[in-house]
Amino acid sequence: MKKITVIAAFLIVVASATLVMAGPRGKGNRGGEGRCEAPAALASLNLTVEQSEKIRALRESLLKDVTPIRAQLLSKRAELRLLWIQTKLDPDKIRAIQREALDLKGQMQEKRTDFRLAFRNILTPEQTSKLLAQGIGSRMGHRWGDRGKDRGFGGGPGSRWQN
Repeated sequence: MKKITVIAAFLIVVASATLVMAGPRGKGNRGGEGRCEAPAALASLNLTVEQSEKIRALRESLLKDVTPIRAQLLSKRAELRLLWIQTKLDPDKIRAIQREALDLKGQMQEKRTDFRLAFRNILTPEQTSKLLAQGIGSRMGHRWGDRGKDRGFGGGPGSRWQN
């Protein structure tokens, strides 16, 4: 039984890593069309070369900081899946792993908040106004292509709860 559990854990980790490397919705990393960067929106801000370099460095720093946390989070999710498929559940262990996963999500959110604050500090007041007028400033932690989609519990287009 222990061998089967170890093999199942390994397969889940490998499958999760494969999905992560594929990128959002299996489209892969399309060079700038993922998180925290919207080429069309940034182009409309008429950034200086210095601002562009600062934003690029800031984004690289965010990715460097978030990548190990994301890997730990994937590992915790795999552990949770394994715990939930056991015939005899260990509620204390499940709750402990869930708390660890939530802590990791919180760390990622803090990193993204720091990124957003630093990003906004790079922009001039005019650029910030233009960015906010485009409706982007409040959604920087999300994939930029999802603006306007229903993400609630209603089961509408784009909803997670849709069958």
